[in-house]
Amino acid sequence: MPSTVTTLSLTDAYLHEVVRRLPARSRADVAQELRGTLADMTDDGVARGLPPEEAERRALEELGDPARLAEDYSPGPHHLIGPAHYHDFLELLRVLVPVLAGLFGGLTLIGRLFEEAGRESLAGYLALSLVPALGAAIQGALMGAGIAVVVYAVVERVEAAEAAERAETGAPEPPAEEPPRWSTAQLPPPRPERDVTVGELVWATIGLSFAFAAPFLLSRPLAREGALAGEPLLDPALWMPWVPLYLLLVAVSWGWELLRFFRRRWSWGLFSVNAVVDLAMAALLITVLRTESVVNPVLRDRGWVGEEFSRIGVAVVVVITVWDLVATFLACRRSIARRG
Repeated sequence: MPSTVTTLSLTDAYLHEVVRRLPARSRADVAQELRGTLADMTDDGVARGLPPEEAERRALEELGDPARLAEDYSPGPHHLIGPAHYHDFLELLRVLVPVLAGLFGGLTLIGRLFEEAGRESLAGYLALSLVPALGAAIQGALMGAGIAVVVYAVVERVEAAEAAERAETGAPEPPAEEPPRWSTAQLPPPRPERDVTVGELVWATIGLSFAFAAPFLLSRPLAREGALAGEPLLDPALWMPWVPLYLLLVAVSWGWELLRFFRRRWSWGLFSVNAVVDLAMAALLITVLRTESVVNPVLRDRGWVGEEFSRIGVAVVVVITVWDLVATFLACRRSIARRG
């Protein structure tokens, strides 16, 4: 059966399968050690008259399954979940904890911001919104960890119960099948590591959800009583045509986040799309700030919002846009440089 690895040497593909299961801080050292061991074993095979490719293949197969070899290099005991399922447990944990924390916290915060709008005190408004959201995020993180533990604990308990029942009843153990000898043909095609994790995608989605909800939130009354009762912060005249254009760009930004996640790696094409969206959003916001009142005219008539509001808003938009363009450019360049 021919190997499925075509873009990397067998040794590189094997080392990738080992070190991806290890903590990031130990990957380089383990890879260097194993590469030296494999080089020595390959040289021994060549000295015995084997072709270099065959000597490399035999050396890899002598070391065996990379998943089992990674267990030997993993630091510390794996007592919470047994070694047979430990790495799968960690992978599930890394997904569930940030995803559920982000979903619970973000959705709670958006809901509370709408529910508590109109509070007379800004501090009270923020406290009544942020505190429940923080509690919900912690609850989501704990729930994610609990789900991962329960899933693999149940799997292990079922396996242990079946073994105990066989021992108690004297039932014969199921015939142990000799595991097939591992070969290099079992190496999967190497997949590039992601430049963005599931957790980062979730938090980016939550941030864009806040951006999408902002016009609706700012169109709610600022106060329930007093001089500004029933008055929103946002100028109602902005809704046509500016707010729909803004919402469209936010939706495009979310689509770009999804595209980057499924593409796994940065590319100059992705950076270019991001730059176009950033510049389009900046152009829209600056145009609105310079040509429209943005805030409710009632606030301007009362002197609560001065002329400097527009200049400060433009400066903030420019700073944020430049920062994002520089940050994404550097991230893209680092990602491409790592790939050589």
